[in-house]
Amino acid sequence: MVLVDVVVTDKKKHVLRDLPQKDFHVFEDGAEQTIVSFSREGDIRPDSPGRQRYMVLFFDNSSTDPEFQMIARDAAGKFVDMTASSNRMMAVVDFDNGMHVAQNFTANSDLLSAAVQKVRFAGIQTNASSSGGVGSRSTQQQAELATRNLLLAIRDVARMLDTVQGRKVMLFMSSGFAMNPDLQSEFEATLDALNKANVGVYPVSAMGLASTGGGPSSGSVAGPGRMGGSVPRGGGMAPNPGTIQQIFNPLASHTGGFPIVNTNDLVGGMQQVSEEMNESYILSYVPPNPTHDGRYHKIRVKVDRTGTEVRARDGYFDLKSPDLLAGKPEGNALESHATSFEAGEIPLALTAPYFYVRPGVALVNLALSIPGSSLEFARQKGVLHAQVNVLGIAYRDDGSVAARFSDAVNLDYDKEEEKQVTKTPFEYQKCFKIAPGSYMLKVVLNAGGGKFGKYVRPLEVDSFSGKEFTLGGPEFSDKIVLLAPQADDTDENLLENTKLLIANGVQVVPSSTNHFKQGAQPVVYVELYNPLLKTGGVQVGILFKILENASSRVVYSSDTVLLDRYVRVGNPLVPVSFKLPADKLPEGNYRLEVWGRDSAGNVSDSRTGNFSIE
Repeated sequence: MVLVDVVVTDKKKHVLRDLPQKDFHVFEDGAEQTIVSFSREGDIRPDSPGRQRYMVLFFDNSSTDPEFQMIARDAAGKFVDMTASSNRMMAVVDFDNGMHVAQNFTANSDLLSAAVQKVRFAGIQTNASSSGGVGSRSTQQQAELATRNLLLAIRDVARMLDTVQGRKVMLFMSSGFAMNPDLQSEFEATLDALNKANVGVYPVSAMGLASTGGGPSSGSVAGPGRMGGSVPRGGGMAPNPGTIQQIFNPLASHTGGFPIVNTNDLVGGMQQVSEEMNESYILSYVPPNPTHDGRYHKIRVKVDRTGTEVRARDGYFDLKSPDLLAGKPEGNALESHATSFEAGEIPLALTAPYFYVRPGVALVNLALSIPGSSLEFARQKGVLHAQVNVLGIAYRDDGSVAARFSDAVNLDYDKEEEKQVTKTPFEYQKCFKIAPGSYMLKVVLNAGGGKFGKYVRPLEVDSFSGKEFTLGGPEFSDKIVLLAPQADDTDENLLENTKLLIANGVQVVPSSTNHFKQGAQPVVYVELYNPLLKTGGVQVGILFKILENASSRVVYSSDTVLLDRYVRVGNPLVPVSFKLPADKLPEGNYRLEVWGRDSAGNVSDSRTGNFSIE
């Protein structure tokens, strides 16, 4: 079932409350759908189950000077005092190069007001000037990093709200941020995450609130597609048109909100948002495509009344099935290859370390690659198209299936893009959960045509009760992405069946080969679990050694690496990344052994992984 919250206003931006179901038409991917349920938020009893509405007050401190923060926060405090109620749950989130939940969801206006009034300062600005001068390139790089971290924080909020039913609202108070082509994919991923979680965003320009005239100035709240009215009097700094066009408008229009810009009446704008939360129409329909393929589906809502404006989210991502090819000819063909003794013609590299999700459950983080030249493209609808089908099965000793997944990856390129793609490896990452035990993992892949690749390896997953000192991993990589130090989330950080390996602001991209060139700087990611960290009072560290594979001779031993900067108070799970001393190793094949220890004298079991220096 797809739920669509719809707000309908007249030409004067007044919410319409009297529309019947017959006036509404909803379209998915251009085809009209049958509305199976219809209600108006204002008609639902306040004490009805699920009646609570959720709103996040998100303060982007990285783009907003303290002066403008104070004005925005003062107005937000007044809004909280005016609208707080038992069925209106609000949270306060600050971003200043890292996300900080100043107040979790509550209906307590005193707690919310206290959180709102705390002005915070950011060390790196997301909207740094692009003018020249000494150090300007470094400043722009810092601004780009801060923007990536901000977009990641917004996606984190969306992910946290994903499990809450119904439409949620985010008031995004910001002065905008630097955008360039390199950041566009991050911005689009953020819009996708917000739509998936059904979060409507209402950007608020804090810079448009200032006035030196001694009091609030006149202004306007912008509706969809409009830039708002007058600029604040007295020399106030209004947001530049590029910020509105490139950032605020897409955030609002793609999620069903509207931007609040060029106005000092922030409370009035927020009250309009609050009114919409109470007066939206709720439509539902059965999606026409029974295949959960993870694709994006466009939504459009039309109303049979002239002179109206209709706002709703413009689409959704269907959750992809974990076994997408089950029962299909492509899946049956791959399963036949998995059970046969055929080796396969496509070279396939694969790594599959595991991490613990909870007692009795591990998450296998699989990364594989094949040569790009193995992809077979065919012209389809004006583009060169290839489909990579993947099947993975973990068999128990008795031949029964303990876990399985299947997936299809569609690739569409023009001629020049296809040439470049075939020169680099095709990489794929997938996670699946499994209970501790001994298994035989078989992964089969088809990249078009009749050829296939196959990888078979034992998979041993040690038991885990949640009471022992242990490690997950190791994962090797020579690709990292810098994030904010606060960006890691060790509580089963899963997005679209992919585990993000983040430790202290560094995201590690898994290697499918564990083969590294001399001169490269490979890193290792592990997760340490020590139940004593729940109550504190103990220090933890890791040690590792490197052995030659052939002779088992130890060629490097580390001292204890203390993990104080990785530990979060009360959290027994510690994600860690550290550099391999590859510069001290000649070409060859090696085995890494890593283990943990604590100040109470406890030592974990060791975890091992093979790698090569070429």
